[in-house]
Amino acid sequence: MESRAASRACIGLAMAVAIAVLIPLAACSRDAAEAVAVDCAAVSGAPDAPLLLFGEMHGSQEAPALIHGLACSISEAREVAVGLEISSRDQPLLEAFMASAGAADDVRKLIASDFWRRGRDGRSSVAMLRLIEDLRALKQAGRPVSLFAFDDQPGTNLERNVAIANGLRRFHDAHPEARIIALMGNVHAMQESMWAGDAMLTPSGKLLADLHPVSVLVSYPAGTIWACAPTCGVQTLTAARGEAAPGFHDGSSMGGYSRTYRLASITASPPAVESKKPAP
Repeated sequence: MESRAASRACIGLAMAVAIAVLIPLAACSRDAAEAVAVDCAAVSGAPDAPLLLFGEMHGSQEAPALIHGLACSISEAREVAVGLEISSRDQPLLEAFMASAGAADDVRKLIASDFWRRGRDGRSSVAMLRLIEDLRALKQAGRPVSLFAFDDQPGTNLERNVAIANGLRRFHDAHPEARIIALMGNVHAMQESMWAGDAMLTPSGKLLADLHPVSVLVSYPAGTIWACAPTCGVQTLTAARGEAAPGFHDGSSMGGYSRTYRLASITASPPAVESKKPAP
């Protein structure tokens, strides 16, 4: 009888130990699953290249949303870095925000710089701020996502395309393993020189040719953007030439591009400071 009782006690003890071990393991498994559970409109079909240059018409809701979808898709399997045409002086602000809780005060600190206060060309739009907020959420969910500003022109005498190329090259050289998605104006992303008045312009895409980028033109149907042309406000766009089906396509209607991404719609996004007041 004592032997049977001892056996039952040993079995009970073993089960208790096993349960005690399994419960934390199950909790860890749940935590790991929750860490990568993100809700975003993933985008498929992107060219398989380490450096993607997306050329947009600034001031839409849809182009920044496209970049978020791509970052979400790529970060499932590898490190991805999103580069934005923001003053590189704002890099510390971006890094602080990416590490923050994303609270209202964190947002106010982010958009208190001159770039956001004075910017009116679509690069500082509500949609661009939303992109940054969404990238922060991806990073906080455990995805290997980083964010960097590549516009080195403010405060210098650098030609704009040179300044943008310099910022992109600097990040690329420091993070050779990251797949880079860079969103910029559609002239900067071109890989062919063009005439601008009486001068020959060399776009940033061509200056980065040794890094073998793939340039993707962001195309669109008829719609609107928020831009200064010259009056600042909502501007009407006619449909861009070329492929009308949404998604990635080979070739482009604009020189200097090897790919096109056709948006399903294009809708104006006003400056972020008009909807969120920065800290005084």
